[in-house]
Amino acid sequence: MREAWRSLKANHSQLIEDVADGKRLVWLGSGISRYQVPDLVKLISRVLRFLRDRAASGEPDASNHGEALLEILDAHLAEERQRYLADPIGWEPAALEVLRERYSQVLGVGVAGKPNDYLLIEGAGLPILYGDPDLEPGPTHKILAMLISEGVVTTLASGNWDGLVEKALADISATSSLLDVYVDVNDPRDAQGHAEIAKFHGCAVLALNDSVRYRDKIIATTAQISRLHGDPAYEHMRDHLRDLTTRTRSLVLGLSVQDSDLLTIFQASASRSPWPWDDTHPAYLFAEPAVLPSQRDVLEVAYGDDYGRERPSILQKSALGAYAGPVTAALLIEVLASKLAAALQQHQNLPMNMLQSLERGIRRLISRIVIAFGRDEAALADFLLDGYSDFLRTYLGSATVGATQYVPFARGTRSQIRTGFAVVAMGLDLLAVAVGMIGFGEEKNRWRVSLHSEEKGSRILVSRRRASTGTTLVVVHGASEAIDVMASDDWISGHDDMVLLQMKLGSLASTRSPTGRIGRGRKVRKRREVAWSEISDSVIDMEDLMVRFETGAGL
Repeated sequence: MREAWRSLKANHSQLIEDVADGKRLVWLGSGISRYQVPDLVKLISRVLRFLRDRAASGEPDASNHGEALLEILDAHLAEERQRYLADPIGWEPAALEVLRERYSQVLGVGVAGKPNDYLLIEGAGLPILYGDPDLEPGPTHKILAMLISEGVVTTLASGNWDGLVEKALADISATSSLLDVYVDVNDPRDAQGHAEIAKFHGCAVLALNDSVRYRDKIIATTAQISRLHGDPAYEHMRDHLRDLTTRTRSLVLGLSVQDSDLLTIFQASASRSPWPWDDTHPAYLFAEPAVLPSQRDVLEVAYGDDYGRERPSILQKSALGAYAGPVTAALLIEVLASKLAAALQQHQNLPMNMLQSLERGIRRLISRIVIAFGRDEAALADFLLDGYSDFLRTYLGSATVGATQYVPFARGTRSQIRTGFAVVAMGLDLLAVAVGMIGFGEEKNRWRVSLHSEEKGSRILVSRRRASTGTTLVVVHGASEAIDVMASDDWISGHDDMVLLQMKLGSLASTRSPTGRIGRGRKVRKRREVAWSEISDSVIDMEDLMVRFETGAGL
């Protein structure tokens, strides 16, 4: 993720701004689920074994299954034919990797007397395999769910049968209505969420739970793929994807675009209103080290004559230089940084030059996160679900954020934060000020900061440079959140020096807090309560602010 983050900042700053402002259509492919769902080779192996067993079953239709198996072997695995005929019961398929790119042809082979999707549904058991409720989301699914929860990714198009993005969002969110799944033409009529994922190849979860309505929406065979751009029953999906691609720039994650139905959609969009090539703001960006051959076709149909004139530049600047996981993680980090910066600009009580310094402090702490988790997206996802969310939950109060595992900074785009009244009402501008001050002081070598643990992000250890001990800082919005902290075990009986920084103007929480309990634990250390109003009133500059903070916190 660290290298992807550096590359995005250096070469694709416009993409970061697009995502922060909710202006990218996100396409998802099998690359984001590669390690969470059964591999396509496993799917093909199941089909071949299914046909082998049914051919040897002695049932009336056994010969039909045997003929279908031989048809597959003759077309794709000629060297396996003799092995199979020599041992039709014990034969095990081998060397199936060559079929990975031909899975749609294999699954499309018919068995006499059976439905067209027989091998897909019965032989491969696709709904059972990919709709299995025991499948667990990976780091990329979780980070995508966080971007959806933040309100910056609202429109997705997925060629994946699994429901792992949906499951990841349900796992981390307090509500199940953030994301609507669109497969059937009637699905949008019941939509409730603020985001939508159009699953143009169907959804195994829906097919497993409602076979009558969604079984025939699963698309995997060559014939089915052709239906997506020719069958009137799929016109609603074609029109939807074409309209989205015409209006919105695309970010492609883990999608090779090998299927002809997708290329037809991109071509239809370009024929209506082609995107002009802009090397500072490409309309199509692929999370790949380099553009794949199948993705070049998208660029050619999308840019038309510009592709011929600017081909080297288009191919170079349309690839993000990293795969979907690192790219998605880097984008989330930058979205959080941009939201903090946007909230900071809403603050009216400090001079503008101080806001610039505080923004530098925010960038300092963002860099610390990248350094700490830059090579492990799974660890980053865990930190955001644990430590980061604990920090926000403590600041805002658990009653405010609800029973959610991941706490979004503010659901909405960066532009909405810049103009929204709720930012100040929730104290998010003050939160940004506190984060900026902590980071700026570290940048200036006034103190160093660290977490007591990655799970307890609300407890920040602040210590002077070269000091062997420090003070545990807890930042809260107002009095009610302060009371919650002062009722916690570590405040009551912990051994650390602790300071509570209350950002909202007004009386300190101690006037209503359970202070009588403080001191019951053995070896209790110092407890301080500091009001932001006391250290920021008539402040002159950042040096003055840091001195006041150091004095109030007892550093």
